[in-house]
Amino acid sequence: MGHRTCLRGNYVASETIGFVDHQSCWTGMRIEGKFESDFKEIPDFDSAIQKLVTNELDIAVIPAQLVHGNHMRLLSDGLSVSGALNQNRPFHVVVSSDRLSHLPRSALVISDSRIVRRQLRRFRKDLRVLSPVAWAGICDLDQIPSDKCEWMEEMRRDGTIDAYTIPRDVYDRRGLKARRFALWPEPKEPGGSFFLPPIHSDLPLVITRSGYPKTKLRGNIGDEGAAAWHIMSELFSAESEAFTSSVGILVKYRSVSSLLQQAEATRDLTLEQACRDSEGEILQDGTKLLVRIEHVSSDGSRTFRMDRLIEPENIHSSSVTMDREWRSLLSTLSQPQPDHPRWGPGNPAFFEGQ
Repeated sequence: MGHRTCLRGNYVASETIGFVDHQSCWTGMRIEGKFESDFKEIPDFDSAIQKLVTNELDIAVIPAQLVHGNHMRLLSDGLSVSGALNQNRPFHVVVSSDRLSHLPRSALVISDSRIVRRQLRRFRKDLRVLSPVAWAGICDLDQIPSDKCEWMEEMRRDGTIDAYTIPRDVYDRRGLKARRFALWPEPKEPGGSFFLPPIHSDLPLVITRSGYPKTKLRGNIGDEGAAAWHIMSELFSAESEAFTSSVGILVKYRSVSSLLQQAEATRDLTLEQACRDSEGEILQDGTKLLVRIEHVSSDGSRTFRMDRLIEPENIHSSSVTMDREWRSLLSTLSQPQPDHPRWGPGNPAFFEGQ
């Protein structure tokens, strides 16, 4: 493999770059054209970290899903997240013969993403949406076939299941010819459904040793990707994967005027409210960082969603404030409400048992 690279005009000699692939982000596909060099594919997260520590690698590009929960390990090993690539297509697609709304009643859909399964149940309550593990148990399989995608596609072709979902990049990587329908993160019509992407989806992080000159990475990392990682880390770094897997999140740069037009066209009151300040006045137009987060109950019947517009230069303080709001509201919604002398009997928690 080569050991020299040109980082968009900044020539760097004797650089070694490794990448790790994962179903949440096919990193090898994402870095093509970013780093003009040959790369080493590293089998897993642990190996990549070890090679960075022993100076066998200068840069490791690793999916954010694998870095989640390992912040202290990176710190203790003298490593840091130096940047991220922008998310291109973090959404999933449904592979089926027809659109979700046109599938027969009680159609069987397999999805490996917890938040996508919950969003599908929200979209159509009659759908039978199962994880591959649950379906394998019903079929009395001791274990899921190693090639999960091929297994689901074979079942779809022979009519055992009606549809399944996979990340868009996985669909392209496998070269599937079957029809697919995108689960768009924004509604396409007034009152339309939307599917916020799973957290950490399609987000490659650039890991280096602490002190690595970030100027060498200029032009290769993206501001939007770095912002997405910063917000996800601030809000969910201490959360278990069991919880984060039930969260959908979208982080994009948008102008206030375009968001107002979208809110009006789609009749989205939550988005429209995010475009106003605490006094109810429309925010001054300009480029903001739109953050949309939602937590969905297991049966898809209840959703807690938060939309916020952040000034890019105030991302840290805004993330801290949003974290406090999110935790306070979610904690309240997860607790039963006691009896009140004026308001009457109490109610069970909005997210009871979620």
